[in-house]
Amino acid sequence: MQKVKISLAGDLGSGKSTVGRILAEKFGAEIYSTGTIQRQIAESMGMTTLELNKYSETHPEIDQMIDDGLRALNGQDLSVIIDSRMAWHFVPSSFSVYMTADAVVSARRIMEAGRSSEPFSSLDEAVRSVRSRRKSEMYRYAAFYDVNIKDLENYDFVIDTSFASPERVAQEIASHYLDHMAGKPFERYLICAERLLPCAEERGGAPRFVEQDGFFYIAGGADKILSLVRGGESLLPLKRLRSFGRGKGRKDAFILANCTAEKINAWEEESGVKMRVRPPFLCAN
Repeated sequence: MQKVKISLAGDLGSGKSTVGRILAEKFGAEIYSTGTIQRQIAESMGMTTLELNKYSETHPEIDQMIDDGLRALNGQDLSVIIDSRMAWHFVPSSFSVYMTADAVVSARRIMEAGRSSEPFSSLDEAVRSVRSRRKSEMYRYAAFYDVNIKDLENYDFVIDTSFASPERVAQEIASHYLDHMAGKPFERYLICAERLLPCAEERGGAPRFVEQDGFFYIAGGADKILSLVRGGESLLPLKRLRSFGRGKGRKDAFILANCTAEKINAWEEESGVKMRVRPPFLCAN
């Protein structure tokens, strides 16, 4: 049997550990988790994982210990599911997956896990911690390796786990991995319908989206998206646009001008999908 090498990166609380176990069982593979290693280091040093992240910003030897183990995996002849934010970079032989999840969903999952290295007294505190850790990790990896771990183009496949079961997520990753190995084409992005916010006026063509600060906006193909949703599909295959609007640097302004509370309400009524999360610029109004 051909050796399987899949790497899972993603947002905090996106379900990498759970999905990794399902994939390991399916493919008869080992599990290599840098998150587990990091939590063990944090506990041994009497720190929370956030404190260790901050400490690591000025102590690169922490990341070096983890990275050396990852590098060694690239040339090894074994079946392995790698749970690591940097495996796409250090283990290029792996099928690299990014699991994205909304920050509030992530925080709730982390609280429910009840890890001693991640103690929170409220959901708001957990959300703040998740966002702070994301910024800390982005800073570290940009400073140490000159890479952007949040650039979705780094990965072979991106799946939104916010409102999908771990079993469904694992099924999609396994299916896309097999297509990848067989040289078959596939859409690189699967996004939950509940996170797709209306923005573009154009409704025809293939479903397309843009991402900004962890939020996903429909950039075209709304009619096809409606058809998929009304057909019972909750994870939607889409193409990603890197830019949006007219002119360089117009994406932010275009989104602010075109994604309104009125449009979201109208989209909810038309699609029957309740938006679980709304962007901060709307919540602040």
